Amino acid sequence: MVENYFFIDGSSLIAQIRTVQKNLKSFKNRKLDPVLFILYFATFLRDLIDGEYKRAVFYFPKGEKTVGDYLIIPNFKKPGLIKDINFKYCGEKLESSDAFNKFVLEKVPEKFQGRFTKSEKGVDIEICCDALKLASMGKIERLVLLTNDDDFVPFCRAIKEFGANISLIHLSEVINPNKSLIIETDSYDVVSEEHLQGMFMPKLIPQIDTGQVDKN
Repeated sequence: MVENYFFIDGSSLIAQIRTVQKNLKSFKNRKLDPVLFILYFATFLRDLIDGEYKRAVFYFPKGEKTVGDYLIIPNFKKPGLIKDINFKYCGEKLESSDAFNKFVLEKVPEKFQGRFTKSEKGVDIEICCDALKLASMGKIERLVLLTNDDDFVPFCRAIKEFGANISLIHLSEVINPNKSLIIETDSYDVVSEEHLQGMFMPKLIPQIDTGQVDKN
């Protein structure tokens, strides 16, 4: 029985999308398809056998209004479209301003941004409770976790103490990884830029070299 789970810290994912858009201009104004994102790791993550997993959960705070600005929200009501993926809204969204978020993104060094942009409460606890409940019943073989928050360091240790493995994933190599998390997890993987292009919509149309000189 397959007992691999994906738990995605939604706020961390959105922050990573912003970083990708800031550093790689070809991703500007494009949205991540979460289904293709999970499919990539289910297919290429070396720690998963035959690409099988039990469930992938994206965690967002209640009241988060920017999810649709950065991700294509799947149509969960359409039959046969979504397999074992769900969005879970929990905790609470704290008030923040676009001006402050812009200041943090542009002025604060990336490795310190997480300390400034904490705009939620309860989501981290929800992730930990869900995972530890499964681990305590022996129902997790490997947890694939996307986050960059070192608050999860004790959580990673606890998961391993229950006998499960934990893999850290990030969206791109342009993300500055939290070294404390990498030390406490069993593996660390990112999406290659080639495959990253394929999971952001709309897809870019390759420019065909016709050999003609642009006279404009």
